[in-house]
Amino acid sequence: MKPTRTRLRILAMLFMVTAINYMDRANLAVAGSAIQGQLALSPVQLGLLFSMFTWFYAMSQVPVGYLLDRVGPRKLYGSAIILWSLFTFLMGLGSHPVFASATGSFVMLLICRALIGVAEAPSFPSNTKIIANWFPDHERARATATYSSAQYIGLAVLTPVLSWIVATWGWEASFYISGGAGMAFGVYWLVAYRDPAHSTKVNAAELEMIRQGGGYGSDNQQGNPPRVNWPDVRHVLRQRTVWGLFIAQFAASSTLYFFLTWFVVYLEKGLGLSIAKAGIGAMFPYLMAMCGVLCGGVLSDLLLKRGRSRTFARKLPVMLGLGVTTSICLVNFFEDQPMIAIAILSVAFFANAFSNLGWVVCSDVIPRHLIGTLGGFLNIFGNLSGIISPIVIGFILQATHSFHYAMAYIAAVALCGLLAYVFLVGRIEVIALPHRHVRPMSAPQRVAGEPSQAQGQQS
Repeated sequence: MKPTRTRLRILAMLFMVTAINYMDRANLAVAGSAIQGQLALSPVQLGLLFSMFTWFYAMSQVPVGYLLDRVGPRKLYGSAIILWSLFTFLMGLGSHPVFASATGSFVMLLICRALIGVAEAPSFPSNTKIIANWFPDHERARATATYSSAQYIGLAVLTPVLSWIVATWGWEASFYISGGAGMAFGVYWLVAYRDPAHSTKVNAAELEMIRQGGGYGSDNQQGNPPRVNWPDVRHVLRQRTVWGLFIAQFAASSTLYFFLTWFVVYLEKGLGLSIAKAGIGAMFPYLMAMCGVLCGGVLSDLLLKRGRSRTFARKLPVMLGLGVTTSICLVNFFEDQPMIAIAILSVAFFANAFSNLGWVVCSDVIPRHLIGTLGGFLNIFGNLSGIISPIVIGFILQATHSFHYAMAYIAAVALCGLLAYVFLVGRIEVIALPHRHVRPMSAPQRVAGEPSQAQGQQS
């Protein structure tokens, strides 16, 4: 029997929801200058508004990750999509007379961004769990790179569109349109998504292929999977490799959050472009980032398939990418030449996306039944950068009236991520858990998520 390709349909759904996710994150960046002008916000206030999403997104990660491991991604993720899209829609009411003043509108926008952060918290832990369940390990990096590319292609395509909407109909319309689209997709997710065990679209041959590759149903994942317990979580959190991953995730996300928050403002005020030209100029770094994330994932899986160790295959793209990301500070020498400046930003964002294997490595080293919970911790560190970096850049701008030190800050953080991979991240393998009182496994069985002997020889 020929295996079905239901996992590719699932991947297409993840691609769509990730594009919507990042459209709802980035629409504030596109509307930022218009909102700042209308409400007379200072750079620090705008930086606070940019970061408010991430404060609550990060704080929600561990409880939401734990809930994900208990409930599963279908209902939790579908409900989350509808909620964050609703709060995005409500942001369009920020200028409504009912709020009476600029202060009232600012507070309302802060509250909506906080609620969007809470509602989006299940996103990447859910994506990681779904990929780990639906894909064999030799397809996992490419699958992760494919859905991750949606955040960049979505930004590349939608930023000019949102810029045109802001210029034509006002910043409020961008929130109405993106919020409405998200709510419609959330309903579709609840209707269409199923885990492998409950899917009517997958046949036995595809399920067996997924199981043989360490996906859903391998070992004791069928029937009664191990329950999340906090001694295991604490044991994993004591590992040096995990802390290296946390630091690198913070570093990579710092560059990403610059492009999600201050980037369009930089194009307007740092390079002197109009909002329309800034929207077009933003396309190129986003498209390069899309290429970067795909190239990084393909290279990693190709190295693994050709017999290189999992450690080499995962660490090489991350280290190369973070190293080249530091070149972003070179843009300071070309602010009077926007084309060259955008080219440098494009190379840096390509490299940053090329290093985007944090979630793949997470699925490689975290025992399967703990991915939601520990993925929450990983997401906390990744999104601390979304709290810290926009505010740091806001203070830098207020103090210096220049983006020069802001670019140096982004480069320095990327260098710290590279050093974390050099000195902290060890072998990429499933972390062994302390002995628990469970039914002994027969010889051919293995810890959930650990490569089989044949796969270990291949990697």
